[in-house]
Amino acid sequence: TQVWTFMSNPHAEAKEAFFDLDLPSSAFISNFTMTINEKIYVAEVKEKHQAKKMYDEARRQGKTAAHVETEKFRVSASVEAGGKVAFELTYEELLQRHLGKYQHAISIRPHQVVRNLSVEVSISERTGISYVHVLPLRTSRLRGKGDAVVPPSTRVEKGTHCAWIVFSPTPQEQAEFSSSGIMGDFVVQYDVTMPDVAGDVQIYNGYFVHFFAPRGLPPVQKDVVFVIDVSGSMYGTKMKQTKKAMHVILSDLHHDDYFNIVTFSDAVNVWMPSHSIQATPQNIRKAKDYVSKMEADGWTDINAALLAAASVFNRSSPAAGKVVKEQRIPLIIFLTDGEPTSGVTAGSRILSNAQQALKGTTSLFGLAFGDDADYGLMRRLSLENRGVARRIYEDADATLQLKGFYDEIASPLLYDVELAYLDGVAQDLTQNLFPNYFLGSELVVAGRVKPGASELRVRTTGHGQEGPLSLENDISANATEAAPFGCFGDANQISRFVQRLWAYFTIQDLLQARFRANDTAARRLLTEKATNLSLKYNFVTPVTSLIVVRPDEDREKGRPAKAATSPPGVTRQSGFPPGHLLLLLYILWDVVGLLTPIKPWSTCPMAGNDGSGNPAMSRGSHVRCPCSMPSSSHSAPKLFRLSTFVCLLLRNSGL
Repeated sequence: TQVWTFMSNPHAEAKEAFFDLDLPSSAFISNFTMTINEKIYVAEVKEKHQAKKMYDEARRQGKTAAHVETEKFRVSASVEAGGKVAFELTYEELLQRHLGKYQHAISIRPHQVVRNLSVEVSISERTGISYVHVLPLRTSRLRGKGDAVVPPSTRVEKGTHCAWIVFSPTPQEQAEFSSSGIMGDFVVQYDVTMPDVAGDVQIYNGYFVHFFAPRGLPPVQKDVVFVIDVSGSMYGTKMKQTKKAMHVILSDLHHDDYFNIVTFSDAVNVWMPSHSIQATPQNIRKAKDYVSKMEADGWTDINAALLAAASVFNRSSPAAGKVVKEQRIPLIIFLTDGEPTSGVTAGSRILSNAQQALKGTTSLFGLAFGDDADYGLMRRLSLENRGVARRIYEDADATLQLKGFYDEIASPLLYDVELAYLDGVAQDLTQNLFPNYFLGSELVVAGRVKPGASELRVRTTGHGQEGPLSLENDISANATEAAPFGCFGDANQISRFVQRLWAYFTIQDLLQARFRANDTAARRLLTEKATNLSLKYNFVTPVTSLIVVRPDEDREKGRPAKAATSPPGVTRQSGFPPGHLLLLLYILWDVVGLLTPIKPWSTCPMAGNDGSGNPAMSRGSHVRCPCSMPSSSHSAPKLFRLSTFVCLLLRNSGL
C-alpha cells in the first residue's frame, strides 16, 4: 500500500505539517520519504536500538526527525511560509481469506466536503475472479451506514482475471453522508476461482508460493467448549454483548456438533459436568437459558477455567476399546476481559498447565475482550495449542465481532494438514504444517526452489470428514512464468512480489518462534535472523525501526537542492504487498477553496506520461495519478496478483 500526501503553507509564518496513519497490525512499513521544498529526505530501516539512538541524537541537535516502529505512524515537519511538503509511505501486508472472501478497507476521512474525491481500485488474479462486491461505507469496525447498497458514484467493471472499481462521490453526495463529508471506510470484497483442489502454485525466479483453499469438502463435526469470563469486570455492556452473541452462536451450531459451556470468575462452573451434549434444539434452548442467567462478579482464575475445559474433553472421550463412529474436532473458545488475578497467576505456569491438559490435540482460540485483557497471554496460549488469538474491541459492534470470529471457525473441513514438496527441490519453507483448515479460509506456503529444478512435486495430506486426504501434483518450474495474467500481466513484477512474500512469511515465522521461545539464547538468535532479513528487504518490523532526519536548514544553505528522484544508492521500494491484495488504488483529495492546483515537484502528467518519459499509471489514455511522482514510481505498471497501492494525495492550500 502506498500513501502520498501533499500540503502547502499559504500563511505568513512557518506551520507544522502532520502526517499520521494507523497501520494494520500485521503490516510492515517498507519505505517513507519526505519532500520539503523540492528536497527529498529518504528514511532508512535500521535495527531498533540503533534507530532510537540516531533519532535521539538528531533531536538533541535540533533537527527535524521521525522515528517510526509498527502500527502507529505519525511524523511532522515544519513548513516555512509559502513552502510545500509531501509525505510518501509504503507498507505491505497480507490480506487473509476469511469466510470465502478477501477484504480491503480504505479509510476516507478528510473531515470536510472536498471538491474532487476519487478512489480507483484494480484487482488481478491468475486463477480468475469469482466475484467483486463493494460494501456500504463502514463507520465502525464492522458496521456500515445506511442501507446495504453500494456507495453512490461507484462503478465496477469485472472481467475474468481483472476487475476495476471507481468511487467518485460528488460534493453533494459527500454532504449527504455527514456535515464533515465522507467519514468511513470504502470496503472492497472479492474472491478467486480455485478449480484445482490442490490449490494454486506460482513459481518465479527461484521462489514459489502455494495457495491452498479447496472448495466443496464436507465439514468435520466438532466438539466445542465455550469458556466465558464472568468476573466483576465483565459487568454491564460487555456482559450484555456476550450474552447476545452467545444466543446467536448457539443458534448456528450444526445439529451434529457437540458443545458445553464453562463460566468462570474466581470459581469455575461447568454447565454439563459429565460430558458435552449434542446441539439439538432442546439442548440449545437450555443453553440459552443458562447464558441468560450469567452474572458478573468476582476475580479471574484463567488457569482453573482452562483445566475445567480440558476435563470436559477427557470426560467426553470414549472409554478404552470403544469404537468411535465419527471423529469430532475438539475446540475451545476462551473469552476473557482481564488478567489472571486468582488461583495460579504466573503466565509460565498457566502455559505449562494448559499444554499438559490439552495434550496437543485440542485447538484453543483466545478472545481478549477490551483493553484490560491480557492479549499476550491469550496469544501465546492459542499459538501453543493449535489456535489463534483475536482482540475484541469495546465498540458498539462487539457482538458482531464475537459472532464474526465464531463464523470463521464454525466449519472445520480438514485437520492436521501438511503441504509437502518432494524430492528435496524446495527449501527454506515457511510454515507448512497446519492444525486446521476452516471453510472459507486459505493456507499459504512460500519457499525457494533449488537452481536447475525443472518441476515442483506437491503432496497435500490431511484428515477430513470422509477420512484421510492425499493429493499430489507436479508443477513445471517454467509454467507460471510463461503465463502472464491480470490487468497488465507484468511477470517481472510478479517475480519480485513472490520473493518478498517469502521474506514476509519467513520474518513472521521467526517473530512467532521468538515470541514462544523461553530460552534467552534462542530468542537472541531468532531476533538476529529476523533483523537481518528485515534489513535486507527494507521491512519495518518489531525488530527494526524507520528513521528519517532532516538536516538543519543553515547547514544546507548553498547546496543545490536534490532533484525529485531517488538519491544515489537508495532503492525506492515499490511496495508489493504480500497476500491477496488489491492492485492499484488512488485517493485524491482536492480541498474546497483551492483556487489553483499545486504541483509539489515538476509538472503534472499529461495522459499516459508522467513528464519524465515513463508511462503513467493508466489504462488506455486515462491518467490514474493526477500528479507527478518520482520517475522510479512509474518505471513499470505496478499491477500483478496480490498487491495493493494506495495513493493518498491531499492538495491543500493550508496546513
